[in-house]
Amino acid sequence: MLVVGFLILYGWLGLAAKKRAGTLDDFLVMGRKLGPIWGVATLSATETGLVTLIYFAEEAYLSGFVALILAGIAALCMWMVGWTGFVIKKLRELRVRTVPEFLETRFNIKVRWIAGLASFVVGILNLGIFLQVEGAFLTVIMGLRPSFLPLMMGVLLAVVLTYTALGGMFSVVYTDIAQFVLVVVGVTIASFLIIRAAGGWSHMAAVVMTRYGSGGFTFWDSPRYGILFLVWSALYYISGWSTWQPVVARVLSMRDIETGLHLYRLSSVFMFLRAAVPMIWGIGALAIVGTVTPSSAALQTVMVRILPAGLIGLTTLAFVSATMSTFSSYFLAFSSILLQDVIAPMLRKQPSDAMRVKMMQLCTVGMGIVIYIWASFYHFPESVFRYLTVTGSISYAATLTTLVGGIYWKRASVRGAYFAFVGSAIFPAICLAWPSFSPTRAGLLSFGLAPLGMIIGSLAFPREIRSAARQSRNPSVS
Repeated sequence: MLVVGFLILYGWLGLAAKKRAGTLDDFLVMGRKLGPIWGVATLSATETGLVTLIYFAEEAYLSGFVALILAGIAALCMWMVGWTGFVIKKLRELRVRTVPEFLETRFNIKVRWIAGLASFVVGILNLGIFLQVEGAFLTVIMGLRPSFLPLMMGVLLAVVLTYTALGGMFSVVYTDIAQFVLVVVGVTIASFLIIRAAGGWSHMAAVVMTRYGSGGFTFWDSPRYGILFLVWSALYYISGWSTWQPVVARVLSMRDIETGLHLYRLSSVFMFLRAAVPMIWGIGALAIVGTVTPSSAALQTVMVRILPAGLIGLTTLAFVSATMSTFSSYFLAFSSILLQDVIAPMLRKQPSDAMRVKMMQLCTVGMGIVIYIWASFYHFPESVFRYLTVTGSISYAATLTTLVGGIYWKRASVRGAYFAFVGSAIFPAICLAWPSFSPTRAGLLSFGLAPLGMIIGSLAFPREIRSAARQSRNPSVS
């Protein structure tokens, strides 16, 4: 009943937000009125979804304490982007609504369309796995039979789609505040219970040493954490913090650029905790339940075993909140890209802002249907984290390359942008089709070929810089 009550509350918040989301800027970027405190809460809630807790717990369950280095890389990369203003400062100064929008002003409308389509496809690939993994987790935690998984996924989608489609970014921020508080409470309770049940830090360390040896503590001895994987992870996070629409949308919604950069520096602390805390849970799961198959089920297995009856409802509510905060932001981000960067550039007559809001709502619902189908039938072969990093690399490397080239290199050209997107997607796509291909190798090749393609294409076809400038349109109308 507690969970049902909060689902109703989220629906009411969506109705309240609808009254404030009258214009396209209100719907997409909250009228650029977001302040630092709410900004930290909504960004932290968005990036601390249930799937985040599950895949970071799985990483530590499979590797030991060495996995904590990923938490440090994630936090450091976000802080550096906030300190330098790398890419995001320019995007906020131009007052764009989506990341690909800049690419039309710098290159041409086709580059914007390609970037939007690539980003949208990655969003679909990720959200489908989010729904599948999180739905399975909640089904187990709530004591339901596996056959209830399709119903669980459907209920989650229905509630999130309702309030996101009603109020856009206002709905996302309003609900994120409530969800952030619940997530903090639930995470604190779960951490205490898991560490106690695992026998404390000394016993957890002993279990890691027994299972993984020195490789459970140092990356140079770990078979899963070599230097190449860490380089790929750093590139992945720098790209994600500076180009990933659900994250960058918060900067674009801030009242000014300095507030946006301050948001990143503050949020870097939470980015460390959102990885480190579930990693501790994963190590606790290793100590408590031992071997679990599949490894992504380790966290839900340990939760079912240690949660007392009186806390199951509250903890489940926290996990539901974590799920919904991520879904709402991602649905808004990728439906906005679908409309603004994929559909709208193909229309001869540009729709009004009011019509765009209605089209956004339809895109959001349509995305939900596609994601439900994808989640129902696809089963990923890798760990959740490595699957998401591979799919992200399809667009991450090219988007980062074209943004960096467009902002910082005057000779970057249209052909260079085309080559960058091709180079970025080839090996991650191969890795998804043939799982035996190394995810680390695919990711590194993606981040290597994208800038190489940009350089070769731009030097070979330098005159396209001027032609692209003549073809570009004013982003304020799109």
